[in-house]
Formats: sequence, C-alpha cells, structure tokens
Amino acid sequence: MIKALGRHRVAVSIVGLFVALATTYSLVTPVFEASDEISHYPVVDHIATTGQFPVQHVGVKTLWEQEGSQPPLYYLLGAVLTFWIDTRDLESIQILNPHAKLGIPLDPDNKNMILHSDAEAFPWHGTTLAVHLLRLVGIALGATSVALCYMLGLTIWPDQPRVATLASALMAFNPMFLFISGSVNNDTLIIPLATATLLLCARILQSGLTFRRSIALAIVISLATITKISGLTLLPLVGLALLIYAWRSRRWRATIVAALIIGGVWLVFASWWYIRNMLLYGELLGTDMQVAIAGGRHIAILDLLRDESYGFWVSYWALFGAVNILADPIVYWLYGILSAAGLLGSAIWIARRIRAKEWKQLLIPGLLALQILVVLIGLIRWTLMTYASQGRLMFPVIAAISLLLAQGILQWIPERFQKMNLIALTAPLLAIAAFSPFVYIAPTYERAPIVASVPTGATPVGANFDGLELVAVEAQSVSLREAGFVPITLYWRATKPLDKNISVFIHALGRNYQEVGKIDSYPGAGTWPTKRLPTGTIIKDTYQIELNDHFQTPTVIRAQIGAGIWRDGNYTTIDGVNIQGKPFGDVIVEAGVAYPKDMQAGCNLSAQAPGRSIIKADFEEFAVMSAIELSERVSPGDTIPVRLIWEQIGEPGGNWTVFVQLQDDSGTTVAQADSPPLNNDYPTRLWRIPCRVEDTHELVLPTTLKPGSYYVLVGLYDASQPTYPRASVTDLTGAPYPDNAVPLGSVIVEAP
Repeated sequence: MIKALGRHRVAVSIVGLFVALATTYSLVTPVFEASDEISHYPVVDHIATTGQFPVQHVGVKTLWEQEGSQPPLYYLLGAVLTFWIDTRDLESIQILNPHAKLGIPLDPDNKNMILHSDAEAFPWHGTTLAVHLLRLVGIALGATSVALCYMLGLTIWPDQPRVATLASALMAFNPMFLFISGSVNNDTLIIPLATATLLLCARILQSGLTFRRSIALAIVISLATITKISGLTLLPLVGLALLIYAWRSRRWRATIVAALIIGGVWLVFASWWYIRNMLLYGELLGTDMQVAIAGGRHIAILDLLRDESYGFWVSYWALFGAVNILADPIVYWLYGILSAAGLLGSAIWIARRIRAKEWKQLLIPGLLALQILVVLIGLIRWTLMTYASQGRLMFPVIAAISLLLAQGILQWIPERFQKMNLIALTAPLLAIAAFSPFVYIAPTYERAPIVASVPTGATPVGANFDGLELVAVEAQSVSLREAGFVPITLYWRATKPLDKNISVFIHALGRNYQEVGKIDSYPGAGTWPTKRLPTGTIIKDTYQIELNDHFQTPTVIRAQIGAGIWRDGNYTTIDGVNIQGKPFGDVIVEAGVAYPKDMQAGCNLSAQAPGRSIIKADFEEFAVMSAIELSERVSPGDTIPVRLIWEQIGEPGGNWTVFVQLQDDSGTTVAQADSPPLNNDYPTRLWRIPCRVEDTHELVLPTTLKPGSYYVLVGLYDASQPTYPRASVTDLTGAPYPDNAVPLGSVIVEAP
C-alpha cells in the first residue's frame, strides 16, 4: 500500500492539497451561504427528526423547497450521520435576509442569504455542528472523486501519467468544485459515483468484464440513480459500454448476465423511489413537482444560449455564494485560455488519431465526450424548464471534462518539457484556489465595521427612526453615467435595544426628484439586523446605488434615506424625529451628477426652429448659451416658455443662477423667473463633463399686466453673494451685452 502511494506521490499530494483547500472553503463560508445548502440541509434534518422522506405539495411553504423532490440517498446518509445532534435551533439559524440579492453578482450589498449570529461560532453546536459535519463528509467525497479521476486517467492513458496528474489538478484546484465539496449538497455524492461508473466502464473496455466488475457497476449505478436524477444519464453510457465490449469480445452471454445483474440490483435498491414518485405525484422522476415548486419558465433555446452561456461557464469555475460572488476578471481570463487551449488541443489530438487510424485510442475518450454531451443536453433541457443555468451542474462529469482538457493542453507542450510545464500550469491554479476564500468569500460576509466616531467630512443628520438613529451621511459627489453606481456611506446607531428588524432604504433621485435607483437593506448592507445591533455603537454602512438604464440626464443625483418595517415586499415607513422628538422631514443629500450613457447622442441638442433666428452668447468663457429669438403675442396671465441651450466649454467657477426677466420700455422688470439650470437639477457647480443641455424657464405674466411691448432678457448671477453679481457675457464676436443681460426678443401683450 505504501509502495503504491509512493509511486503516485504527486497525485497523493494533489488529493492532500484538495482536502486542505476544501476544508478552508467550508470554514470560511458561513452556514447556509453555499449554493443551495439552505434548502439541501433541511431535507437531511427532516429525515433525521421524523424518520420520513418529505412529501411535496405545491403552494405549501417548506424549509427544503424544491429539494424535497430530489432522490434520497445523500439525505439519508446525512440523516444517519447527524441524527444524534439536537437541531431544534434550525429555524432560528435559517432566518432569511429579505433583501438578499441572490444571483446578482454585480451588486456589492446583501450577498448574505440569511441573518447570521454568534450562534454559528466555534465551538459548534446544534444545526451549525450538523452542517459542518456534513461539509466534512462532502470534502471526503470530493477527495475520492479527485482520486478516481486520476485512476481513470491512468486507465485510459497508462503510458501518459501526466495527463492523469494534470486532470486531477484541474479538478482539485477548481475553486467552484472546492466550494461545492465543502458544502451540504447532493452533488458531493453523485460526483464520485458518476466518476466511479466512468472508471468501471473504462476498465471493462480496457481489460474485460468480470463478475466483480458487474457487481460493482450494478451497485454504483443503482446508488447514482437514487442520489440525483442526473444519475440516470449513466444508464445509456453503461449500456453502450457493455454493447461495445460484447461486440469486440464476442462474450455476449457474459454481457447479458452483467446487464441482468445491473437491472436486478437496480430494481431492488433504486426502483422503489421512482415507484414512490409515481404513486405520490403521478410521474416517475419528480421533476414536474420540482419545477412547480421552484418556478418554471419559458425561454427559447437561442435566447438561453445567448443570455446565459457566459454565466454558465463562469459558474463552472468560480461563482460563489448564492450565485452572487464573482472572482476578478483576470481569473476568468486564465480559465478561458486554459479551456481554449484544452479544447483546441483535444481537437488536434483526435485529428491525429483519426489520421493514424488509431480507433482504439479514441474509444474511451469518445465515450467520455459523449457522456459530457448527454449531461449537457439534459442540463439545457432542464434550464429551459426552470432557472438552473449553473456550470457546476456539469460536475457529475467534471472528471471527464478535466481529462479531455488535460490531454488537449499537453498537446501544446513537447514531452521533454511537460514535467516542468506541469508545475507552471498547476501553480496558478493552486494559487487562485488558495486565495479565493480569503479574497472573495470571507470579505463578502464580514459585518460592517463599528467605528468610534463619524469622520469630520460627513454631513451630520441626527434623524431617529424609532431607536435607529441616522447619525451622519458621507457622499462623494461622483460623476457617472446612466446605469452607473453611486457610492454613499451611512452611519447608524441604535439608541436603545431594538426588538424588531428595521429596514433602511436609499432612493437615488434624478430630475424632478424622480426615482432612478434604490436599495432596500438591513443596516450594514444586510450584515447588521437591528435586533443584533449593539446599543450605542456606530456602524459604518457603505452602499453602491445602481442607477437605472434610462432616465433624463444630465442631472444631479440626490439620495433620499429613510427607514421602515419590511413585510412581504412592502414598507411600513417610520417617520424620523430629531433629538427633541419633532418630525425631522425627508433626509436628502446630494450624491453626484449623472450624464448620458451615450454622450454624443444624449448631449447633442439643437436650438433650430423654422423661420426663427438663433441668439448665442458666451458667458465668461465657460458656457455658450443658444436661444430662439422671441417674437410672441400673449395675454396677461399667460406663461412664456423660454428655451435655452447651454453648452459647457470650460469650468463654471461658481454656482450660477439663471435669471429670465420681462422688462418694459423704461427698463422696469414686470415678470421674472430665476433658478439654477434645469430648476436646480443640473446646477453649474456640477458641470464636470462638457455637455449640451436644454433648460426651459417658464415666465409667468401678471394678470394685471398692461398691453404693450416688452422685452425678454437672460443672464446669470451668483446668488451666494450679497450683491448678486452677474456673470459677464458677450456675443460671439466678443462684444459685451449691456448690464450682462442677453436680449432674446420682444413680447407683445394684448388686451384680454
């Protein structure tokens, strides 16, 4: 035994590193934050506490949701291992975060599916202990899968051990495989069973069918089909392998006996589950019930391939949490290069074998490729029925994928350099696998920090929402485009022990205070439910508010902040009060300015009008104003829209207010409309990117205005100065306008 391990010490090292890494992933990932663990574990708990399998009912809410329709072997094994643990705290551990952003990897807040507490801390007990125990079982099963992958590689290519070594490394150091292996998930059992089936089929084709292999194959295939529905895809593979063996060896009788053994064992050990499905749900597989509970969908296959292929590929390698924690782009670039090299190299290898007519060498790799295709087609069919576009669901054939990729990659490396390059290839894979838990997973679930005081640059607020005080707000006043992210930091303090979880909301407001983005959350970006917030401490709560794709721009972005009780997707708002207990009013702060996504299209405005001349003026070399010359006939009480086009050509150097005046022949102002551009929705102090913007001011005429001729003047002044100094303005030849006011034309007021 020791000698055998010594001959394969590199593979043993890879398996050992896998165990260490997968254990790290399992310890770093909080309870129920691994993919679907929140639904898989309750099935185990139900069997352990009741001794019965779940019975599914559409419309009945359960902790296990659609996973209660899955075949039972993994859950039964888990129940046997954990029945002795008191897990009555399950529902208190599995408290959902109502604002969790599941499957939304680009949003940085509310990644946590549940509300975590110190009850999960070491030393573990109750549900937490049971989950970690089952995670250790998953790690052991994952290590078995890696070892089986290596053995399969040696079986197919006994004279090329480096293929088996590289394949086991590709599998063992795949961050997503490590993540799933360190979780409660029935994938951890189907993977070694499926890999063992591939190995047995390969050995039958390589060295013959024996009674022991028939029995082993019968047991493994039966266990696979009552572990996961995808285990059924192994049956055609086994049938094809036996048929090929019988045809090549002419041992038809032995093959028929093997098939009968497999069928008999399956009928004894696995058929009961499918009979149960038929009796309970009127279907063999239970998949219709799963879809009914999880939620179905209708999507065209071309739309599926176009919209979800990239996410599918990413989630094969590294997409953690509730499909909402991405790695850095460079990580996916590396996997993309490896995948492309492997696929192209495999194609080259196949072409060479075909050219040399080495059909025997293509047989088992061809069966692996066929099984990958069968699983992929089955998964595509499943994702057409329900939301399941996750590459990790290909893990039942991860050993086959890794082996074919490894063979392809090594085609590019001369044999004498393969040993050195094997180290060069596996080192970055190991590095990514090692740092991912600490760079991507652990920081995601860290609680928002407690701070001693509020920074001096933050804006004090002091609004108290029934014991949750918004102490201050810190906004960076950024410049961004539509669909960008606005950063904002809030400082919260619990002024008393809170017996309810208060939600907070941040609404991004654009022109005319229309909502253009929002966030709903518990404080701390979901990490500090207020029931668990220490009294008197200040937490720093940072968000990135994603703006909508389309809204009127350019515009100031304001953040409206409030709080309330969240129930079933709706708020019961809590009115804020100040320190004296009086109503505080809306908390609104300026957070930045947004510009069009397409600056040329969004800022390319025209002041042209048929038969009307255009007046242009240059304001202190920071803006050119264009306006249509007015020649209007109106009545007292009418409203005159004055349409201005501002084109920024420099730094405004101040916060200017637009004045629009109506004067009589003596220079007396009889009507006036003053406001910053766009009614203060795009003040000049926020003019940061050259842009043309339409700015309409409505000049309301007094109802007592006498008939006659009047003149419209436009200009800018600084409202922050006591003397209201005007911005100097010239025409485009450089000639100054009198009184720094641009005449726009005349208005004839007629008798009513």
